[in-house]
Amino acid sequence: MREFINRTYYFVLFLLVFCINGNAQDVSFSQNYASPLYLSPSFTGLTEGSRLALNYRDQWPSIPQTYSSFSFSFDHYFSDFNSGLGFLYFRDDQQKGALVNQNVGLLYAYEVYVSDKIMIRPGIQFKFAQSFLDLSKVTFGREIDPNTGGDATSGDFVLAQDQTNKFDAAASVMIYSNFYWGGITVDHLVKNNNSFTDIEPISGLKLTMFGGVKWVYKEGRRREPDQSVTFAFNYRNQDDFNQLDVGAYWQYNPIELGLWYRGIPTSNKEQLSNKDAIIAIFGVHLGRTRVGYSYDLTISDLAGNTGGAHEVSLMYTIPSSNKPRINRNAIPCSQPGYSGGGPSRSKYRGRSRRIF
Repeated sequence: MREFINRTYYFVLFLLVFCINGNAQDVSFSQNYASPLYLSPSFTGLTEGSRLALNYRDQWPSIPQTYSSFSFSFDHYFSDFNSGLGFLYFRDDQQKGALVNQNVGLLYAYEVYVSDKIMIRPGIQFKFAQSFLDLSKVTFGREIDPNTGGDATSGDFVLAQDQTNKFDAAASVMIYSNFYWGGITVDHLVKNNNSFTDIEPISGLKLTMFGGVKWVYKEGRRREPDQSVTFAFNYRNQDDFNQLDVGAYWQYNPIELGLWYRGIPTSNKEQLSNKDAIIAIFGVHLGRTRVGYSYDLTISDLAGNTGGAHEVSLMYTIPSSNKPRINRNAIPCSQPGYSGGGPSRSKYRGRSRRIF
């Protein structure tokens, strides 16, 4: 037990110093497509009207007050302009307020018609970000176990500031058809000094590549829904850190089951293993509402000590008037394209489409 506490202390202390100098990686949600605007601005308006999404992640629950993340988003598709407009708020809380990162932003995406089967969606996001550091809320080594001999105090760190503010931006592009999609997002386009010390931080430019393909192995008849499997991936690179999520969803309305692997089984520059977790996802669609839960089973060197991660998501869609609802399930949790009439329908989306 003492060995675990010592390891936990040094690991948390390492992360704290890492974050103080502005080099930490962005949070990743396990339910990527239940937080679409956080994944990519190109998903803005990729719905059949308006969409509200809530996400909460509790990471390492066996270590009290470690990590919690929350996001809220709202987006709408303006069919007359083939455009989506959205709002996103994100907050990451570490050590119960010792380190808080939050940002609020506006997102825009435009839908470009390429052919009857292919659409392209460039997107952009502008956001205002803040970080707060309160060392009085940090639990140091001697407070965890006095027998360790640790004598760390808040005086060990000299801060140039305890709050940072910055403007930032992200850009993306995505291509999709009836049964596949792929895209790329570049975040932190504005270089800022977001360090709490006088040490100049690395820019933190983040690259995300994502995509997938849907296989309908049994088509539904009459009112019976399709049965399908969707294979997807999500690759992230930030500074010298790389991580890959690969997995699959099984869908048979109203049930959705997913199994993912997170990590790259090699070492990064700091000789830390990138293998992270096996992720199990359960989702249920109740009319316009989707509720999801996922659990990350840790398989890294911290396995058995952290408690993994719990994540819940809620998504609610509000269909636009004069647009009939149709089933489409290529991109999880999104409903691009419309079929049928209506005076305000998009000239592109008026074509029959089925995506996720």
